[in-house]
Amino acid sequence: MENGISKRLKELRQQRQYTLEQLAWRAGCTKSYISQLEKGTSAPSISMLGRLANALEVHVVDLFLGNKNNRSKQGNWRLQKKDRRSIYYPDEKVVSQLLTKGVFQKKMQPLLTVIEPGGMLNNSGTMEHPEGSEEFVLVLKGEVEFEIGTERLLLQEGDTLYFDGDIAHHWVNIGKETAEVLFVWTPPVW
Repeated sequence: MENGISKRLKELRQQRQYTLEQLAWRAGCTKSYISQLEKGTSAPSISMLGRLANALEVHVVDLFLGNKNNRSKQGNWRLQKKDRRSIYYPDEKVVSQLLTKGVFQKKMQPLLTVIEPGGMLNNSGTMEHPEGSEEFVLVLKGEVEFEIGTERLLLQEGDTLYFDGDIAHHWVNIGKETAEVLFVWTPPVW
């Protein structure tokens, strides 16, 4: 795990005055795992990032960014490509770029995700977002297989999906070329 994320996880835990045991219980993992994450010797899955954020009562993006109270509401309209923040998935085959600044102030959250062949959302299962959330997907390049509930769908360039984010879902690039996908959530879940 990136050193900044390790540091941020520990900061958030200490701000809430949680012990390692308390955070582990809230996130559904072990004390030693939280310790490894804070030391940067282990990397969480995407679903674990979601569980940690939920346990700390923050958005996932807050595990990557600094204190949101230090961020300004002004100047959040434009984000140049060179200034995008990237989130690297543990399998090293997927990278997502945040397409807005001040995500916590928005009603939706767009991400551009580049997925190498074999790259997937999460190698330990499916993802679910909070009740009432919605997710929109546009495949810009390549092909990606989505599993939403019990249904499997192959999406190719130009195909879209729109579904309730609280339905268990998973995706994987089953193609031989790199895929690019635009994801948009409302409300922001990262």
